[in-house]
Amino acid sequence: MCGRVWLAPETDLEKYQKILADKFSQEILKLWKKTGEFYPSDLLLTIDNRNNVTLMKWGYDIFNRKVINTRIESIRDKKIYTSDYISHRCLIPASGFYEWDHNKRKCYFHTDDNIFYLAGIYQETDGIEQCSILTKEATSTKGIHDRIPIVLTRKDAASYLNRPDMDLLFNNHADFTVE
Repeated sequence: MCGRVWLAPETDLEKYQKILADKFSQEILKLWKKTGEFYPSDLLLTIDNRNNVTLMKWGYDIFNRKVINTRIESIRDKKIYTSDYISHRCLIPASGFYEWDHNKRKCYFHTDDNIFYLAGIYQETDGIEQCSILTKEATSTKGIHDRIPIVLTRKDAASYLNRPDMDLLFNNHADFTVE
């Protein structure tokens, strides 16, 4: 599960901002917070599997409900996600993310890197691109939450965008600091 995404204010987004300024109107860019804590339905900075830098609304609208996270197991088992995984993979740059433990305490997860990538899939509905963050069963952080987003390094991120390799996602293990 991933309930909030954090992108640190000191993250250098200049190259992304230039690309987005050429693609989107000022009205759309004003809706994008750039850095800070992102909530479901916010616009997230993304890189799609065609290496396009873009903004996507966080959350799929499926069967009259918002799907902000997609279990990697569901991609394998449910046809509704399979075509998106094959042809609509994306990355969400992040500095960290938040989960809530069993006592409803907000916990901040981050790595030693100032930026990493969350694996995602996306779809277009009524001209709006919407993304969902891929999750898997938690291992070392299971005491806090039973699901965790799939976190990719720069090297693994390029591999994920270029080929749909589920082994990369199931066998991916990031070392987190939890605060």
